[in-house]
Amino acid sequence: MAATGELDIDTPLSGRDEAARLGRSFKEMLAALARSKEQQQRLVEDAGHELRTPLTSLRTNLDVLKRHPDIDSEARQQILLDIDRDTAELAALVEEVVTLAVDRHTDELAQPIEMKGLVTAVAARAARRSGRNIVLTGDTSVVVARRHLVDRAISNLLDNAVKFDTSNNDIEVSISGGKIVVSDRGPGIPESELDLIFERFHRAVASRTLPGSGLGLAIVADVARSHGGDVFARNREGGGAEIGFFLPTAEKHVE
Repeated sequence: MAATGELDIDTPLSGRDEAARLGRSFKEMLAALARSKEQQQRLVEDAGHELRTPLTSLRTNLDVLKRHPDIDSEARQQILLDIDRDTAELAALVEEVVTLAVDRHTDELAQPIEMKGLVTAVAARAARRSGRNIVLTGDTSVVVARRHLVDRAISNLLDNAVKFDTSNNDIEVSISGGKIVVSDRGPGIPESELDLIFERFHRAVASRTLPGSGLGLAIVADVARSHGGDVFARNREGGGAEIGFFLPTAEKHVE
């Protein structure tokens, strides 16, 4: 197995003795390793594909500057703006890819988290960063999760709302029974894309001219599902979107 990398091997599964139990446990471990290997391979392939566009653009623009040192100032300024945009896109992409690759394998243990307190702290950071007003309502439900992962998921939802809602209206966050909903007054989500926005590197039509890696909401989905929860998205009456996730509450863990 070490030489070939093959993770699908036969192990004894029948019977109730210790060897059979060990065989079943070993097979489950191999299946989990195979899934992890497949996910990592897909992430590398997807990331490589996404990196090509900004890298090609950077090379092209730098080549133009090299070949035309006397280019007029207006064209030069536009090229420099494009380079700055491509560099920011690359930085965001690399950061999010590292997050996806590393965060799932963190050694942090799940612990009880009072969601309102965590959301309040994350929202305060997002408000300082964006200059937007974030309004929080909800209960004091407790979930059992890895804190820094849930922190990132909430932060990504708020960053997404700020990016799409340019109206300067309040960003609203509600908490109820382990469910977090972030509401904005942006352009909303085309019905055909509601089931796609949590996929890795998916860029909605409305976002293709905006900075971003296409991984922010994928990370939200990854965090929620790794804790036994899930994500959802819907359009908001009156315009905008409601995007969120839910996690099992501490009571359900006890049950």
